[in-house]
Amino acid sequence: MSDRSRSRSPAKEVEAEAAAGGETVNLYVGNLDYNTTEDDIREAFTPFGNITKIFMPMDRESGRPRGFGFVEYDSRKDAEAAIAKMDQAPLGSRNLRVNESKPRVERSAGGGGFNASGSAEVKLYVGNLSYNTTEDSLRDIFAQSGEVTDCSLVTDRESGRPRGFGFITMPSADAQKAIEAVNGQEIDGRTLNVNEAQPPGNRGGGRGGGRGGGRGGYRGGRGY
Repeated sequence: MSDRSRSRSPAKEVEAEAAAGGETVNLYVGNLDYNTTEDDIREAFTPFGNITKIFMPMDRESGRPRGFGFVEYDSRKDAEAAIAKMDQAPLGSRNLRVNESKPRVERSAGGGGFNASGSAEVKLYVGNLSYNTTEDSLRDIFAQSGEVTDCSLVTDRESGRPRGFGFITMPSADAQKAIEAVNGQEIDGRTLNVNEAQPPGNRGGGRGGGRGGGRGGYRGGRGY
């Protein structure tokens, strides 16, 4: 029994270290009252630990908050305490939605994993966008994870209105961080689907790739 306990101890030590802290954790804070300020969020979340960053996307035209934000802690323990106390807690006139931006393993349709080609830059598919989301606001959201080298919203040729999806290009490491941070988050009332965009030829047995809606026929990964 002692041998078995010793064989498990390294993994348990890693888990203990992760639970105790030693890593920054980014929290999504949704359903914010539009009158809520960054100071209000800081005041509400500071009791749980040291906050390293707060980000509240603003509407470019009105300059008003867009109803969600992000709070980063330098300790997992503090972040988990904030989630436990603040999720569904009232702030202003609304009950907050608070959760962690959790990593999610993304598979390319060809089965090779994220950025299987080893490209320096990766194009991301962003689906289920609200028609109210603008290119500037989308760029701002992804810029929190790193450098955005290109951002485009696909529009209807006749009406000029957005079609509910777009593409973001970022350096590979930043793109992977963005998938972890933004995928599954609620932006402008819609839960986003974010994954590595796949060229038509990588979709295996799917439909012919020439009808992709994005630039160069790119589409989202399988399952979106």
